[in-house]
Amino acid sequence: MRVFHETLVPLSADDTFEMNLDPAYQKAKCAAGGATGAEVTVTRSGTGAVVVTRRSLLPHGFPALIRKFIPSGLTTTETLRWGAPDELGGRVARLSIDMRPAPASMTGTITLYPDGPAAARVVLDADFRAHVPVVGRTLEHLARPIIEATIRAEEDTGAQWAAARAS
Repeated sequence: MRVFHETLVPLSADDTFEMNLDPAYQKAKCAAGGATGAEVTVTRSGTGAVVVTRRSLLPHGFPALIRKFIPSGLTTTETLRWGAPDELGGRVARLSIDMRPAPASMTGTITLYPDGPAAARVVLDADFRAHVPVVGRTLEHLARPIIEATIRAEEDTGAQWAAARAS
């Protein structure tokens, strides 16, 4: 199932990149998305970076079919491998999200590029897959609202983060 989302962040591309490398921001976005806990590791390498965020989620509010696969909860490990900036200041991160014990994963890219001197556009383009014969597509359909709610929570957290830095 394709997951596509585009948002405008009221920070420069460099500041948006730095926000994404801040463990406090990563933990705040996890909390906003309903995580009961989060661990973040950031490793800078030259002009790129790797951000690994592990979050725990309880299955409360998830559809019954999904809860059958994760009765006691879900742990996601999100890895973002940010490349160096291009000549215009944009960057691309390779995204992978592993979901345990659920037989599901998401892979794709996050592209960040300047949209004027004080804003950045962030584009998520990913593929979510439930690796379950027969019911995989049904699980993907049921997971869509959960994924979209998580994206909105992260978007709201980014806007709040940017507003706090502007004042």
